[in-house]
Amino acid sequence: MSSLSFRVLARVAVVAGLSLGLSACFRPLYGPTASGQSLQTVLAAIDVPEVQWPPALANTGHYLRSEMIYALNGSGSDTPKRYALKMVLAQSQSSPVIDTQIGAPSSVILGGTLTYTLTSLDGKTVVTTGVATSSASFDRFPQRFANIRANRDAEIRLAKDLAQQVRTRLSAVLANS
Repeated sequence: MSSLSFRVLARVAVVAGLSLGLSACFRPLYGPTASGQSLQTVLAAIDVPEVQWPPALANTGHYLRSEMIYALNGSGSDTPKRYALKMVLAQSQSSPVIDTQIGAPSSVILGGTLTYTLTSLDGKTVVTTGVATSSASFDRFPQRFANIRANRDAEIRLAKDLAQQVRTRLSAVLANS
């Protein structure tokens, strides 16, 4: 056996040995949690209570809560609740491009920052807390209804993205508990 093939064989053996040793550390995110329950069951046990959003955030807040409920319990099954999710939403709007002929913005960027806290149902134990940020943009048109609809679509996209970020982060935390 030549020295080159021996080195290649040795490297393959080392890599195989290391990967075999680390394979026990890997657990699929959507497999059983450390408690033995399925992750979907644990996520469905999160209550997303009604929030009295300020008028400026009412639409986005409504969409956000609906998306969170769907993301956590898409089956709609009535699961006993073990956790409560508290959410605080901040939204911004900016217009990076102004049409010089009419002096109005030709596009708008909606920004959203969601601060969330997952607690036990009684609120005494904080499981996790975090911040999710996202943005969605839309073009403005001369028609008023088109602008209203484009703004609403951007709010829905923003809410979906924030809900998916929070779901992923909650999944990572709850999979290990």
